[in-house]
Amino acid sequence: MADQLEKQARQSAFRDVEPILRPRSITLVGASERADSWPARIFRNLRSYGYPGEIHLVNPRHRELYGAPCYPSIQAVPGEVDQIIVIVPGARVAAVFQEAGARGCRSAVVFSGGFSESNTSEGLAAEREMIAAAERFGILICGPNCLGNFSTRERVLTLAEQGVESFGTGGLALISQSSGLMGGLARHAHSRGIGMSYGIASGSEANVDAADYVNFLVEDESTRVIGVILEAIRRPAEFALACERARDAKKPLLVLKIGKSRQGQEAAFTHTGALAGSYEAFRAFSRRCGIIEIGGLDELIDTAEIFLRCGVPAAAGVAAIALSGGARGYIHDLGEELGIDFPPLHENARLRLGQLLGVGAGVGNPLDLGAAGASNPDVYIRCLDLLGSDPAVGLVVFQGELPHTPEFAARAAGYQRMVERARQMGKSLVFFSRACHSVSDYGAQFRDKCKAPFLQDIRKSVQAVGHVVDFVKSLEAPGTTHQREHGHGFQTQDPVTSACGLDPGLALSDRDAFKLLEDEGIRIARYGIANTAEGAREAAGSIGYPVALKVSMPGLTHKSETGGVRLGLSQPAEVVEAFDSIQRGIRAGADTPVQVLVQEMVRGPLELYIGGRWDPELGPLVTLGLGGLFVEAIGRVASSLAPVTPAEAEGMLDESGVSRALRRLRVDQATCRAEIVNTIVKFSGLVANHREIQTLEINPLVIKDDGFGVAVDAVALRRE
Repeated sequence: MADQLEKQARQSAFRDVEPILRPRSITLVGASERADSWPARIFRNLRSYGYPGEIHLVNPRHRELYGAPCYPSIQAVPGEVDQIIVIVPGARVAAVFQEAGARGCRSAVVFSGGFSESNTSEGLAAEREMIAAAERFGILICGPNCLGNFSTRERVLTLAEQGVESFGTGGLALISQSSGLMGGLARHAHSRGIGMSYGIASGSEANVDAADYVNFLVEDESTRVIGVILEAIRRPAEFALACERARDAKKPLLVLKIGKSRQGQEAAFTHTGALAGSYEAFRAFSRRCGIIEIGGLDELIDTAEIFLRCGVPAAAGVAAIALSGGARGYIHDLGEELGIDFPPLHENARLRLGQLLGVGAGVGNPLDLGAAGASNPDVYIRCLDLLGSDPAVGLVVFQGELPHTPEFAARAAGYQRMVERARQMGKSLVFFSRACHSVSDYGAQFRDKCKAPFLQDIRKSVQAVGHVVDFVKSLEAPGTTHQREHGHGFQTQDPVTSACGLDPGLALSDRDAFKLLEDEGIRIARYGIANTAEGAREAAGSIGYPVALKVSMPGLTHKSETGGVRLGLSQPAEVVEAFDSIQRGIRAGADTPVQVLVQEMVRGPLELYIGGRWDPELGPLVTLGLGGLFVEAIGRVASSLAPVTPAEAEGMLDESGVSRALRRLRVDQATCRAEIVNTIVKFSGLVANHREIQTLEINPLVIKDDGFGVAVDAVALRRE
């Protein structure tokens, strides 16, 4: 019963998009007499693709179009009006929904534009009216700014493109907020012999979004891999839940994110009307949710082809077989760059491979077959057996190009034997060529018969293999448990009013910023606040020499650049002189003295930066890097969504380069790592729980000789 209630609660977060993807009848509103118009193309595509339901046309100026009856209104359409395809000016869409809703319409595919993406009052009003009409009648909207969908098993093809009626059935489903990219990606998949289940151009996602579509595809038995072209995430918590369900179902979710640059984010907004957050936040989101982030369209299809033709490998280790020393070295370099694990050969396998291949071979993993084995299918099989015998190896990559003509029949037969042997061993086998090449009809027919992935270009192939490895690793990650117990952390609603007693204004005082950290259990350097030179001298005596003096003014974040910092003061007279010097430099003739922070000098062999901010799309984000004055110059950082788990914090140490820096220190490594991880976790909780704080930074967090960290400077900014 508890499991059933949990399932119902999870499902209540999503809308059932079945009416969009499996319509019982289709009515084209805005049919045109032009033969090359969108309605004409859609009508022809539905007919040629074999859509079994009724297709109706609506245009009050025509009684017949495309050899079929045309009706003056939706009300006049005979039979059921289940789905409408709307190709009319945006201002008229709400009225169309009113008329269709009265006929019991369940879904609408809206090609029309001119809504929130226009960023005009008229467009925003038109969208509100459209959504209100849809909600009144329970109409699910695909779009607006959508160019149609396809459902291969249901024989639905509402794309306005030409030459797409040959799409075959298969296990790849595509979702794209960009209709143009979705159509091109589907064509490319088809040209590679990859069958598809659904293609969804979600457009601006007025009341149905990517989370709903992913959730539907997780439940769909025909879909095995989900590819997404994503510009913005409308509902982060629900999208994360859908991604989690995909990972639980072992359905890889391949996402190409649009809007990594500032210009890309602006373009995404003008296209969808949705605000895209930072790329760092999306990367952190992807890691937590098991998303495979893809860098390009070819990359997406390459990765999907491996999963579709090989399934999900049983282990994350990779064995590679190359035909030259150069290819072997290149694969090794790429593997290190992309984080691919090539398990070393067991001694028995090494000896047997050496005997088999002889002089000139590069025995290891990756393996260079050398001259003796480069063209011998029997050697291929024996090498596959020896490399694949390691249970840590789940996937084997082999340098082999698709045969072009019947003259390569012997090679083709050898490849076929390798595929059959790999399946017997329970291993995934991927072929790759050195560079891109054309594919002949003979090669395409062999690929489809062989049912194995044949990728092109060494780098692109290894990248795709790396994505497969990342997915296998994500299945072993603890993220799902963390999300169920602690929530996803994607809190993007309006900030709440805090009761922590902070001073008003955008910038918090040093005292209030330190109080935030101290209340969370983060160590801070001992300090005092002084308004006079005598007060500074007394504070220094209480803290103990040496001390530092720093100007303390809310909103002044770069104190060194203003001359407001004095370090290493070891005598009372030095403190008094430093206080007066800061006053002269900062006050610039004003009568009221500025406050000065008197702080213990904290020294250590390493300085770190820990920052937190609220991403407009995905919520609280924590960043770690090497700190001090050079944090921006170094630029190597790692980010994770808050709250951060200890395991995620450990990963941040590795990704940011902090782990490498720590290994050079003469400190207790375990104690020091645990201290930094604990600080990151506490800091992340602070960022997640104080939603009235837009930005919070510790720079530096000084790691002392005993391995413990102390926050020396802190900056906190409120939301406006």
